Amino acid sequence: MARRIKKKMMLRKKNLRIKKRWPFCLCHNTLCHGIRNEKLIRVLWFLIKFNIFAIPLYIIMITGFVFYGMQEFVANIVSFLLNSTGIPASLSGINIIIPVLGGFFSAEIIWDCVGWKSLLAFFALVFATDLSLRKKLWAMTLLPVIFVINIIRLWFMFFYVYNFGLDGYSFVHAVVWSWGLIITIVILWILWLRWASKTCQ
Repeated sequence: MARRIKKKMMLRKKNLRIKKRWPFCLCHNTLCHGIRNEKLIRVLWFLIKFNIFAIPLYIIMITGFVFYGMQEFVANIVSFLLNSTGIPASLSGINIIIPVLGGFFSAEIIWDCVGWKSLLAFFALVFATDLSLRKKLWAMTLLPVIFVINIIRLWFMFFYVYNFGLDGYSFVHAVVWSWGLIITIVILWILWLRWASKTCQ
């Protein structure tokens, strides 16, 4: 009889402990759920704003708009750099021609080569954040940096062909430099975001 009473008392104590813990567990789970929802809402809101600020990019892509003057400007810069670095390059409109083993290599500086997508994508990434307008305008000073990186990318493609021929050119152009430019934009955006967030504190 005494053992039964003892067992009952122990069960009651366990139940009391569970009841004491349960509200805390419930509150903890509710809090975690709320934090997750808040993060999800912030990510969704960022994506919505990014797509809004990326509208100019989408319009240019859909309409097929081309600014030939920009292509000429970029072609002239790349041609000048090639000649300045010892690679004899001639320019015909927006076509850059360099001598290679067994002939010549010619490439056209098309609209997508000028880096407009990278510039507009960076602009959209910056303005989609919740930081102040002043900080966002400071980020625009990185646009010339992206433009210069793109010029270096184009110069390097001709440099590669001139020194190594067409072997591996497609891989270097499509994978290394195309993805490399995207990664560079993301890195610049993250660095700016860290700087801007720290200066806000």
